[in-house]
Amino acid sequence: MGGMKEFGVFLWNAAITLFAFFAVAPIVLSAVSMFGVQKRFAQTMIDEGVISAEEVKVIQPKKQLAGVIISAVVVAALAYTCVKMLPYGPICALFGLVAGVMKYRKVTQFNSLTVQRFKNTYKDCYDAKKLNAYVDKMF
Repeated sequence: MGGMKEFGVFLWNAAITLFAFFAVAPIVLSAVSMFGVQKRFAQTMIDEGVISAEEVKVIQPKKQLAGVIISAVVVAALAYTCVKMLPYGPICALFGLVAGVMKYRKVTQFNSLTVQRFKNTYKDCYDAKKLNAYVDKMF
């Protein structure tokens, strides 16, 4: 029976690692991106006349708040699970988080993913011709 208990602990720690890698890291990086690169890109799009400042003022804070709330929930779930799975849970979570940050760090950088996320955030609010002209010029 001891082997089954140890295997169960192994499975839980593997689940913690996967949760940290596939959920916590990208969600938290996405929220950070909303306050950083996405905010700067939205300001650039206002300056370029692609979207109005009013649209950004309406949508951006909602997205930022949602990102903070969702990030807090997943980090709390990860922390709770790590505490329950001491001593190896935090180590597994840290491993998953570091690997996830390395994998998903492009979310926080100014690149074509930023443009795609802008399009998703401001679906029918932007001038597509001006955005495409900007993308062709900059990327």
